[in-house]
Amino acid sequence: MKKVYHIIITIVSLSLLSCGAGVSGKSEGIIEYKVSYPKMDKKNFMLDFMPKKMTLKFKDNKYKTSLVAGMGMFKTNFIIDPDENEFSQLVKLINKKYILTLKDDEINTSISQLPAFHIEQTGETKKILNYICEKAIVTVDNEANDAFTVYYTDKIEIENPNWSSQFKGINGVMLEYQYEKYGICMRFKAQSIKFIEIEDKEFDLDEAYVHISEVEMNEEMQEIFDSFK
Repeated sequence: MKKVYHIIITIVSLSLLSCGAGVSGKSEGIIEYKVSYPKMDKKNFMLDFMPKKMTLKFKDNKYKTSLVAGMGMFKTNFIIDPDENEFSQLVKLINKKYILTLKDDEINTSISQLPAFHIEQTGETKKILNYICEKAIVTVDNEANDAFTVYYTDKIEIENPNWSSQFKGINGVMLEYQYEKYGICMRFKAQSIKFIEIEDKEFDLDEAYVHISEVEMNEEMQEIFDSFK
């Protein structure tokens, strides 16, 4: 009996050691979101070519979001680096590769040119993937005064995750939200969260991409999304 007891203790100890060898805390991992289109006609055949999911990889307060559409012909990544106070968007369309990088005051200038978001905290909550998320209502300062709900949590360790966007008034990682630009409204809802090791190279900027201005990037993106309508 003693021998069996010692074997059990050994197995438990090894299990604890192996768990400790992985990612500690919640500052590194990947979130996968389902993407839907609340303003698009469900009979629109172009829905089949739109992104169905978005991934968000994060580590040490850096993060990268990735979207793929058109059966892989279109890819875009947003890479946010708070240490460098830098925002980058990379776009690949068949054989075209473009990158836009904004730093410091350029980021605030870019945000100021977009419709402002007015954020109202409701005090209500909703559980998403076992996280108790705070509910906020966002009203957009546009002609339609569009409004939508956002659910976010402060239990995922990304410091000030929305500093480079119109959502900067929300102090937490959004697990359900929506965003409209280039005439396309996209709603995101987290489907899975995994705390795993993320390689540093995930946040490297590919030198094969051609640097363009924000105006040029907006023109390229508008042309791409117009083709999906």
